[in-house]
Amino acid sequence: MLKVFQCGKFPVDDEKIQAYLNPPLETVDEVLLSPVKRTVSVKGILRRSSGIIESPNSKRRELVLESTEGSSSVVCKLWGEASSVDIPPEGAILTATSMQVATWKGGITLNSSVLTVLQETEEESCFDGEIEGIEVLPDFSYMIVREKTMKIKTADLERILNGVVFQENIFVKGRCKGMTVLEIQQCNPAKKVKE
Repeated sequence: MLKVFQCGKFPVDDEKIQAYLNPPLETVDEVLLSPVKRTVSVKGILRRSSGIIESPNSKRRELVLESTEGSSSVVCKLWGEASSVDIPPEGAILTATSMQVATWKGGITLNSSVLTVLQETEEESCFDGEIEGIEVLPDFSYMIVREKTMKIKTADLERILNGVVFQENIFVKGRCKGMTVLEIQQCNPAKKVKE
């Protein structure tokens, strides 16, 4: 038998409603310093994605987001229906909205909410600087420029390095979409640009 009780009006803080519906966008490093139960949106590089993990009472998927500087990472747990959303490819810059800060085994994690949405960042940006490190793989490789890890076609990296062996003092500039290199060329940082 269902009973419905009438209640009186009560004040609702509009700022709290807006903060819940439009949580602040934070970096992975900022999220790791956030208080438990706070709702946030987080932007980072998708480093790993699990398959769907099912138990008799729950269904979840775990994503590892790394800061764009590569200094820290956080596990994002997508629960229930959120575990079935399309996941962007690893290496993509991802924004996960409306995630709740929680603790698990002594560390900070993020749990999905009914408002959680995953969105791959498609913004284009420019980069320049010295190649600080590389990881060479058959098709796509990774390079670090100004502490930013970017995915690059192995053929383009070989062209810049004249092979696949890391060399110091190789300066490059180019454009990337998210964290994937679109264009790259070697440059001389001592050369003055004519205006």
